[in-house]
Amino acid sequence: MQFFLDSIFFSYAQIFFSNRKWFGMAAALTTFIVPEIGIMGLLGVSVSNALAIYLNFDKEKIRNGFYGFNGILLASAAAFFFQLTPFLVAMILIFVMLTFLMSAALEHLMANVFNLPGLSVPFVISLYIFIVFINTFNGIEYKPLTYLATNGGSLLPEVVVTFFKSFALIFFQSSVISGAALLIIVLFFSRVMFVNTIVTFAINYIFVRLIFDNPSETFIVLTSFNAILTSIALGGSMVI
Repeated sequence: MQFFLDSIFFSYAQIFFSNRKWFGMAAALTTFIVPEIGIMGLLGVSVSNALAIYLNFDKEKIRNGFYGFNGILLASAAAFFFQLTPFLVAMILIFVMLTFLMSAALEHLMANVFNLPGLSVPFVISLYIFIVFINTFNGIEYKPLTYLATNGGSLLPEVVVTFFKSFALIFFQSSVISGAALLIIVLFFSRVMFVNTIVTFAINYIFVRLIFDNPSETFIVLTSFNAILTSIALGGSMVI
């Protein structure tokens, strides 16, 4: 049980290129600010790691979260984009298992052919396949992305609210509280990563404002999220 819990917490930490269990525990807690997404993320990582254990994959890699974080992302993303139903939850868990198998295959391929890590490539591929597949069924409802622009934080300056929402989107959260909590966790883990996220958000925010006339907050949140995630990826794998 301790091994399995470690594999879950380290999977959450891996998304931020962290190898600290406390970071994974704290990050996992922030995902439950939007409960349905938190629950689906936890189900995703549990299924991924349980399957890895059952198929006798490398125990150290399982414990360190290398096979679990794509499961978190896929299940959380599906819950973020779609209204959950029992049928959809069943499909999500099936695709989590497929994502795990793809992770194992791509990790081997990328390492041997290109000398690169697989990272979240399996998640991206699986999510696109999932969306195409699920749209063939009737009764599947999308969640409107516009709720990103209306979820709390009215007492804070607009730019701060946008920053927190962009940060929260790493775990497919729309809550300002979730973004603020994650940022505090990152500050305790790495001051360099903390500064990177602020700088890249500022650059993206200014750049978008210069290029587009009156861009929507949702558009700024989505572009800033990618900028922040890129800075975390580069800062988490290279010495700044």
